[in-house]
Amino acid sequence: MLRFATTVLLVALAGFGIQAVGAETVTAGSMKEARKMERFDLHADRTGLDYRIFLIRPSEPPPPGGYPVIYLLDGNATVPMMEKVIGPNPPTPYSSAAIVGIGYPSDKPFDILRRYRDLTPPTPPELIPPSRDGASVIETGGRDDFLAFVETQVIPAVESRLPIDRQRRTLFGHSLGGLFSLYVLYTREDLFQTYVAADPAVWWGGQAILREQAVFLDRKAREGVAAGTALLIETSGRLVERPLPAADAERLKRLRSGQTGREVAATLATIPGLRLAFHDFAEESHGSMLPLAVADALRFAFGRNPD
Repeated sequence: MLRFATTVLLVALAGFGIQAVGAETVTAGSMKEARKMERFDLHADRTGLDYRIFLIRPSEPPPPGGYPVIYLLDGNATVPMMEKVIGPNPPTPYSSAAIVGIGYPSDKPFDILRRYRDLTPPTPPELIPPSRDGASVIETGGRDDFLAFVETQVIPAVESRLPIDRQRRTLFGHSLGGLFSLYVLYTREDLFQTYVAADPAVWWGGQAILREQAVFLDRKAREGVAAGTALLIETSGRLVERPLPAADAERLKRLRSGQTGREVAATLATIPGLRLAFHDFAEESHGSMLPLAVADALRFAFGRNPD
Protein backbone atom coordinates (compact mmCIF):
# COMPACT_ATOMS: atom_id res chain seq x y z
CA MET A 1 0.00 0.00 0.00
CA LEU A 2 2.79 2.42 0.85
CA ARG A 3 4.57 1.86 -2.45
CA PHE A 4 1.35 2.11 -4.45
CA ALA A 5 0.30 5.33 -2.69
CA THR A 6 3.71 6.84 -3.26
CA THR A 7 3.66 5.91 -6.92
CA VAL A 8 0.28 7.57 -7.41
CA LEU A 9 1.53 10.85 -5.97
CA LEU A 10 4.83 10.68 -7.85
CA VAL A 11 3.02 10.20 -11.13
CA ALA A 12 1.00 13.32 -10.36
CA LEU A 13 4.10 15.29 -9.44
CA ALA A 14 6.14 14.11 -12.40
CA GLY A 15 4.32 16.51 -14.66
CA PHE A 16 5.43 19.41 -12.50
CA GLY A 17 9.17 18.74 -12.80
CA ILE A 18 9.57 17.44 -9.27
CA GLN A 19 12.10 14.82 -8.25
CA ALA A 20 11.57 12.45 -5.35
CA VAL A 21 14.04 12.16 -2.50
CA GLY A 22 14.20 8.83 -0.72
CA ALA A 23 11.71 7.21 -3.08
CA GLU A 24 11.35 6.55 -6.79
CA THR A 25 13.02 9.27 -8.88
CA VAL A 26 10.94 11.16 -11.43
CA THR A 27 12.70 12.50 -14.49
CA ALA A 28 12.79 16.30 -14.46
CA GLY A 29 13.03 16.74 -18.21
CA SER A 30 15.36 19.43 -19.45
CA MET A 31 15.47 21.31 -16.18
CA LYS A 32 18.93 21.75 -14.67
CA GLU A 33 17.51 21.51 -11.18
CA ALA A 34 14.10 20.54 -9.91
CA ARG A 35 12.11 21.01 -6.79
CA LYS A 36 12.40 17.80 -4.79
CA MET A 37 9.73 15.89 -2.95
CA GLU A 38 10.50 13.97 0.21
CA ARG A 39 7.74 11.91 1.74
CA PHE A 40 7.84 10.35 5.17
CA ASP A 41 5.40 8.95 7.69
CA LEU A 42 4.99 10.18 11.26
CA HIS A 43 3.41 8.31 14.17
CA ALA A 44 1.38 10.69 16.33
CA ASP A 45 2.53 10.46 19.95
CA ARG A 46 -0.84 11.31 21.49
CA THR A 47 -3.09 9.10 19.38
CA GLY A 48 -0.89 6.42 17.82
CA LEU A 49 -2.25 7.33 14.37
CA ASP A 50 -0.03 7.46 11.30
CA TYR A 51 0.24 10.39 8.89
CA ARG A 52 2.05 10.88 5.61
CA ILE A 53 4.02 14.10 5.19
CA PHE A 54 4.93 15.45 1.75
CA LEU A 55 7.79 17.98 1.79
CA ILE A 56 8.63 19.88 -1.38
CA ARG A 57 12.12 21.36 -1.22
CA PRO A 58 12.85 24.46 -3.32
CA SER A 59 15.71 24.07 -5.78
CA GLU A 60 17.23 27.45 -4.95
CA PRO A 61 19.30 28.30 -1.86
CA PRO A 62 17.31 29.54 1.12
CA PRO A 63 16.76 33.29 1.62
CA PRO A 64 18.71 34.84 4.52
CA GLY A 65 15.90 34.19 7.00
CA GLY A 66 15.05 30.72 5.69
CA TYR A 67 12.38 29.44 3.32
CA PRO A 68 8.79 30.62 3.72
CA VAL A 69 6.62 27.53 4.21
CA ILE A 70 3.04 26.68 3.36
CA TYR A 71 1.38 23.83 5.27
CA LEU A 72 -1.47 22.21 3.35
CA LEU A 73 -4.09 20.06 5.06
CA ASP A 74 -5.39 17.11 2.98
CA GLY A 75 -1.89 16.94 1.57
CA ASN A 76 -2.49 13.88 -0.64
CA ALA A 77 -4.81 16.04 -2.77
CA THR A 78 -3.50 19.56 -2.26
CA VAL A 79 0.25 19.08 -2.77
CA PRO A 80 -0.12 18.14 -6.48
CA MET A 81 -2.50 21.11 -6.88
CA MET A 82 0.00 23.50 -5.34
CA GLU A 83 2.91 22.21 -7.40
CA LYS A 84 0.87 22.60 -10.57
CA VAL A 85 0.39 26.26 -9.63
CA ILE A 86 4.08 26.76 -8.82
CA GLY A 87 5.19 24.97 -11.98
CA PRO A 88 8.57 23.52 -13.00
CA ASN A 89 10.21 26.94 -13.41
CA PRO A 90 8.55 29.08 -10.75
CA PRO A 91 9.08 32.83 -10.84
CA THR A 92 10.45 34.79 -7.94
CA PRO A 93 9.31 34.89 -5.15
CA TYR A 94 7.29 31.67 -5.48
CA SER A 95 10.41 29.65 -6.22
CA SER A 96 11.45 30.06 -2.57
CA ALA A 97 8.29 28.43 -1.16
CA ALA A 98 8.67 25.18 0.75
CA ILE A 99 5.44 23.18 0.60
CA VAL A 100 4.36 20.73 3.30
CA GLY A 101 1.37 18.47 2.80
CA ILE A 102 -0.11 16.83 5.89
CA GLY A 103 -1.89 13.75 4.65
CA TYR A 104 -2.63 10.11 5.29
CA PRO A 105 -1.05 6.75 4.36
CA SER A 106 -3.56 6.17 1.57
CA ASP A 107 -3.70 5.96 -2.21
CA LYS A 108 -6.80 8.18 -2.20
CA PRO A 109 -6.75 11.99 -2.34
CA PHE A 110 -8.86 12.24 0.82
CA ASP A 111 -9.35 10.08 3.89
CA ILE A 112 -12.86 11.23 4.73
CA LEU A 113 -13.28 9.47 8.07
CA ARG A 114 -9.83 10.41 9.36
CA ARG A 115 -10.33 14.07 8.52
CA TYR A 116 -13.67 14.11 10.35
CA ARG A 117 -11.84 13.04 13.47
CA ASP A 118 -8.80 15.26 13.06
CA LEU A 119 -10.48 18.53 12.13
CA THR A 120 -13.51 18.75 14.43
CA PRO A 121 -14.36 19.44 18.06
CA PRO A 122 -16.30 16.88 20.10
CA THR A 123 -19.69 16.91 18.41
CA PRO A 124 -23.06 15.64 19.74
CA PRO A 125 -24.52 12.86 17.56
CA GLU A 126 -27.52 14.97 16.59
CA LEU A 127 -25.18 17.55 15.04
CA ILE A 128 -23.12 15.07 12.99
CA PRO A 129 -24.17 14.88 9.32
CA PRO A 130 -25.03 11.56 7.68
CA SER A 131 -22.03 9.68 6.31
CA ARG A 132 -21.57 9.53 2.56
CA ASP A 133 -22.26 5.82 2.38
CA GLY A 134 -24.98 5.86 5.01
CA ALA A 135 -23.19 3.22 7.09
CA SER A 136 -19.81 4.53 8.26
CA VAL A 137 -19.49 5.75 11.83
CA ILE A 138 -18.20 9.32 11.95
CA GLU A 139 -15.86 9.99 14.86
CA THR A 140 -15.23 13.58 15.91
CA GLY A 141 -13.33 15.52 18.55
CA GLY A 142 -9.70 15.05 17.57
CA ARG A 143 -8.75 18.60 16.62
CA ASP A 144 -6.67 19.28 19.74
CA ASP A 145 -4.76 16.04 19.29
CA PHE A 146 -4.19 16.90 15.65
CA LEU A 147 -3.09 20.45 16.49
CA ALA A 148 -0.61 19.08 19.03
CA PHE A 149 0.70 16.68 16.38
CA VAL A 150 1.20 19.53 13.89
CA GLU A 151 2.91 21.73 16.46
CA THR A 152 5.11 19.20 18.25
CA GLN A 153 5.91 16.72 15.47
CA VAL A 154 5.23 17.99 11.96
CA ILE A 155 6.72 21.46 12.28
CA PRO A 156 9.87 20.22 14.08
CA ALA A 157 10.31 17.44 11.50
CA VAL A 158 10.13 19.96 8.67
CA GLU A 159 12.44 22.46 10.37
CA SER A 160 15.01 19.75 11.06
CA ARG A 161 15.17 19.09 7.32
CA LEU A 162 15.10 22.63 5.91
CA PRO A 163 16.03 26.13 7.08
CA ILE A 164 12.59 27.68 7.59
CA ASP A 165 11.61 31.28 8.30
CA ARG A 166 9.49 30.87 11.43
CA GLN A 167 7.88 34.23 10.81
CA ARG A 168 6.54 33.15 7.43
CA ARG A 169 4.47 30.07 8.13
CA THR A 170 1.14 29.66 6.31
CA LEU A 171 -1.66 27.20 7.10
CA PHE A 172 -4.19 26.23 4.42
CA GLY A 173 -7.37 24.23 4.94
CA HIS A 174 -10.55 23.61 2.95
CA SER A 175 -14.01 22.78 4.30
CA LEU A 176 -13.40 21.12 7.68
CA GLY A 177 -9.77 22.06 7.11
CA GLY A 178 -10.88 25.68 6.76
CA LEU A 179 -12.75 25.33 10.04
CA PHE A 180 -9.56 23.99 11.61
CA SER A 181 -7.56 26.93 10.22
CA LEU A 182 -9.95 29.34 11.92
CA TYR A 183 -9.69 27.37 15.17
CA VAL A 184 -5.88 27.58 15.13
CA LEU A 185 -6.06 31.33 14.47
CA TYR A 186 -8.53 31.82 17.31
CA THR A 187 -6.64 29.73 19.86
CA ARG A 188 -2.98 29.58 18.72
CA GLU A 189 -2.56 32.70 16.64
CA ASP A 190 1.23 32.69 17.01
CA LEU A 191 1.75 29.25 15.46
CA PHE A 192 1.34 30.60 11.92
CA GLN A 193 1.39 34.10 10.52
CA THR A 194 -0.86 33.53 7.51
CA TYR A 195 -4.11 31.57 7.55
CA VAL A 196 -6.26 30.48 4.62
CA ALA A 197 -9.76 29.14 5.26
CA ALA A 198 -11.33 27.93 1.99
CA ASP A 199 -15.11 27.45 2.30
CA PRO A 200 -14.76 26.83 6.05
CA ALA A 201 -17.46 24.58 7.53
CA VAL A 202 -18.63 27.27 9.96
CA TRP A 203 -21.91 25.38 10.33
CA TRP A 204 -20.26 22.37 11.96
CA GLY A 205 -21.48 21.46 15.45
CA GLY A 206 -24.24 24.05 15.53
CA GLN A 207 -21.69 26.75 14.57
CA ALA A 208 -19.64 26.05 17.69
CA ILE A 209 -16.66 27.88 16.14
CA LEU A 210 -18.52 31.17 16.60
CA ARG A 211 -18.16 30.86 20.37
CA GLU A 212 -14.39 30.60 20.00
CA GLN A 213 -14.55 33.46 17.52
CA ALA A 214 -16.36 35.64 20.08
CA VAL A 215 -13.62 35.05 22.66
CA PHE A 216 -10.97 35.83 20.04
CA LEU A 217 -12.76 39.02 19.01
CA ASP A 218 -13.11 40.22 22.58
CA ARG A 219 -9.40 39.70 23.20
CA LYS A 220 -8.19 41.15 19.91
CA ALA A 221 -10.51 44.16 19.94
CA ARG A 222 -8.38 45.44 22.83
CA GLU A 223 -4.90 44.35 21.81
CA GLY A 224 -5.01 43.68 18.06
CA VAL A 225 -3.09 40.86 16.43
CA ALA A 226 0.63 40.27 16.11
CA ALA A 227 2.29 42.23 13.33
CA GLY A 228 2.07 40.41 10.02
CA THR A 229 -0.97 38.25 10.87
CA ALA A 230 -3.07 37.63 7.76
CA LEU A 231 -6.26 35.73 6.99
CA LEU A 232 -7.82 34.84 3.66
CA ILE A 233 -11.37 33.46 3.64
CA GLU A 234 -12.89 32.17 0.42
CA THR A 235 -16.33 30.76 -0.30
CA SER A 236 -18.10 28.97 -3.12
CA GLY A 237 -21.36 30.08 -4.69
CA ARG A 238 -22.76 27.05 -6.48
CA LEU A 239 -24.46 24.33 -4.44
CA VAL A 240 -24.01 20.74 -5.52
CA GLU A 241 -26.07 18.40 -3.41
CA ARG A 242 -24.94 14.82 -2.99
CA PRO A 243 -27.62 12.16 -3.46
CA LEU A 244 -29.18 11.23 -0.13
CA PRO A 245 -32.49 9.85 1.09
CA ALA A 246 -35.00 12.67 1.52
CA ALA A 247 -34.87 12.65 5.32
CA ASP A 248 -31.05 12.76 5.36
CA ALA A 249 -30.98 15.52 2.75
CA GLU A 250 -33.34 17.66 4.80
CA ARG A 251 -31.36 17.04 7.97
CA LEU A 252 -28.11 17.96 6.22
CA LYS A 253 -29.69 21.16 4.92
CA ARG A 254 -30.68 22.14 8.46
CA LEU A 255 -27.23 21.36 9.85
CA ARG A 256 -25.54 23.46 7.17
CA SER A 257 -27.65 26.54 7.76
CA GLY A 258 -26.41 29.71 9.43
CA GLN A 259 -23.33 31.82 8.95
CA THR A 260 -20.73 31.15 6.28
CA GLY A 261 -17.23 32.37 5.66
CA ARG A 262 -18.67 35.59 4.25
CA GLU A 263 -20.18 36.60 7.59
CA VAL A 264 -17.08 35.51 9.48
CA ALA A 265 -14.90 37.69 7.25
CA ALA A 266 -17.17 40.69 7.78
CA THR A 267 -17.01 40.21 11.56
CA LEU A 268 -13.23 39.78 11.68
CA ALA A 269 -12.72 42.93 9.61
CA THR A 270 -13.04 44.89 12.86
CA ILE A 271 -9.82 43.47 14.34
CA PRO A 272 -6.99 46.00 14.45
CA GLY A 273 -3.89 45.06 12.49
CA LEU A 274 -5.30 41.95 10.76
CA ARG A 275 -4.59 41.74 7.03
CA LEU A 276 -7.91 40.28 5.96
CA ALA A 277 -9.05 39.32 2.48
CA PHE A 278 -12.28 37.74 1.30
CA HIS A 279 -13.09 36.23 -2.07
CA ASP A 280 -16.22 34.52 -3.32
CA PHE A 281 -16.00 31.97 -6.13
CA ALA A 282 -19.59 32.63 -7.20
CA GLU A 283 -19.54 30.19 -10.11
CA GLU A 284 -17.68 27.38 -8.34
CA SER A 285 -18.90 24.58 -6.11
CA HIS A 286 -17.45 23.54 -2.78
CA GLY A 287 -15.32 20.94 -4.55
CA SER A 288 -14.39 22.75 -7.76
CA MET A 289 -13.07 25.79 -5.88
CA LEU A 290 -10.34 23.77 -4.14
CA PRO A 291 -7.53 24.06 -6.74
CA LEU A 292 -8.37 27.75 -7.21
CA ALA A 293 -8.15 28.33 -3.46
CA VAL A 294 -4.81 26.51 -3.33
CA ALA A 295 -3.50 28.87 -6.01
CA ASP A 296 -4.76 31.88 -4.06
CA ALA A 297 -3.09 30.56 -0.90
CA LEU A 298 0.30 30.70 -2.62
CA ARG A 299 -0.20 34.28 -3.76
CA PHE A 300 -1.66 35.37 -0.41
CA ALA A 301 1.31 33.90 1.45
CA PHE A 302 3.49 36.28 -0.55
CA GLY A 303 1.33 39.34 0.11
CA ARG A 304 -0.99 39.31 -2.88
CA ASN A 305 -4.76 39.32 -2.39
CA PRO A 306 -7.07 37.34 -4.72
CA ASP A 307 -8.06 39.10 -7.92
